[in-house]
Amino acid sequence: MLARDHIEKLLELNGVSLADSDDEIKSILLSAQWREDDVEAAMLVLRENKTSHKERVTSLHKVFRKDGHLAPEAVSSLLGIEMNLTSAEITAKHKRAQQAISPAQLIFVIGISMIVAIGCVYLAMWHLQVGIFHQTLL
Repeated sequence: MLARDHIEKLLELNGVSLADSDDEIKSILLSAQWREDDVEAAMLVLRENKTSHKERVTSLHKVFRKDGHLAPEAVSSLLGIEMNLTSAEITAKHKRAQQAISPAQLIFVIGISMIVAIGCVYLAMWHLQVGIFHQTLL
């Protein structure tokens, strides 16, 4: 979570007070290479009531409860680990994982099933002595 003291100190070092407009504060944070989500969260933290923290509760639902997936860059910045995957690679792997069976596997299963079925038919014909295993043909 963003600390109010850190944001105030950053703004103070850049010569901006809390009374200045939101646009000036946002421009300072963006020039410090903050992401848009972080800037919005910082603005909510700065505008909250210090005693009741009422704004903070609603801001958590607005900023940190996204319905979408996190980008690899966001995970990397949150966890502090390096990820070498792009979003396209992740979605491609997810699509491959969702496929139940590939065409080659389907052909293999059908082939094995046919071989086993034909084998069972020949075994039944041999056991019952019918068809090509009838006494008159031997």
